Amino acid sequence: MTVSIGGALRQAGIDFYFNSVRFAGANLAWGLGLLLVLFGAIAWLPATALGVALAAPVAGMHRMAALLVRGEPASFSDFVDGTRRFGVHATGIAAAAVVVGAILVTNVSIGFASDGPLGWFLGASALYGIAALVMYLVALWPVLVDPSHEDARLRRRLQIAGLVVIARPGRLFVVTALIVAVLAVSTVLLAGIVLFGVAYSSLFASRWVLPTADAIEARYEAARAR
Repeated sequence: MTVSIGGALRQAGIDFYFNSVRFAGANLAWGLGLLLVLFGAIAWLPATALGVALAAPVAGMHRMAALLVRGEPASFSDFVDGTRRFGVHATGIAAAAVVVGAILVTNVSIGFASDGPLGWFLGASALYGIAALVMYLVALWPVLVDPSHEDARLRRRLQIAGLVVIARPGRLFVVTALIVAVLAVSTVLLAGIVLFGVAYSSLFASRWVLPTADAIEARYEAARAR
């Protein structure tokens, strides 16, 4: 059964309200990691590598959110366990996304700096690629840590996230835009990004993505059985 975007927004707010201490604590742990990355950048340390490592606690927050979506209780220990269990995969995915994103941003710069239509086409295509990449990551994080897909191989979970992008591009774009807005506003508020921005985004993404992925998988399996 799919969930509306508005319904996912409301349910994520309810989830955060009744689990605020746990999710705020997890978000704070991620925020402390972000501060270390910022201080590392000032000290000329490899800030990009440090930033990629923040994907591990993001996976931990999505693990807590996925447990709630599946009707299971979520505690701070689930955040720690999710960070540990899925941290390597999450960090690898984040590193790959950074590389692909850097290539796309470079193509945007080169394309729109050129004087010909071919360059403009390259730049526009790269912009669409950036949007698709962000949408894919929004779909992937909940599926990656989903208790219902724990026995599936990583390749299968990557495929499921891709199916969500292909089957629901318009709605996923709206979900992604709302998550970007939440993160942007919470960053402007400074304390928001440290205390609730990432946690609420993980709840919202999980509340929409996982039921959507279930519905898509069910239709796919039904079509194969015919």
